[in-house]
Amino acid sequence: MSIYDEHKSLPSIPKFSFDYSKLKYPVIAAIIVLVIAFLIVNSSFLFKPDPLMVSFEKPSFDLTERNSLLMKVVVFNVLDEKAVDSVLTVAPVDKDALTVFPAEVPIPVLGKGEIRKFNFNLRPISKNIVSGNYEFNIKLVSNENVFEKRVSIYIKND
Repeated sequence: MSIYDEHKSLPSIPKFSFDYSKLKYPVIAAIIVLVIAFLIVNSSFLFKPDPLMVSFEKPSFDLTERNSLLMKVVVFNVLDEKAVDSVLTVAPVDKDALTVFPAEVPIPVLGKGEIRKFNFNLRPISKNIVSGNYEFNIKLVSNENVFEKRVSIYIKND
């Protein structure tokens, strides 16, 4: 007898039926568990504070009322070690219009997680500057890491 005989047939393969809708909830649960695990593992990275926080004494600078303004910079050591010989620099983008004193502040030691506050005095170079937004670059160099921020303030001169 040959396999080509009329009366012979191959054994039938059983048919499987599977309802994929039953996988819906386990897949969603697995995704939620993975997202929660990712957030837990990376939470220290996601919720690290900003190393540079900047605020001004007033939200705008009216030259008809005063001739200087106080800028407050808070430095937070976000590194996993103490910072040694750090330098904080504040510079106006338009150096012909404004000056900052002090322009640079050395920070000899800043412990892990430690906060330090600094004040900078902003002054116009001349009384004839145009009203508008003026920007400042704040830069912290700490243990070969560089943190930068740009802030602006509106200066009114009418």
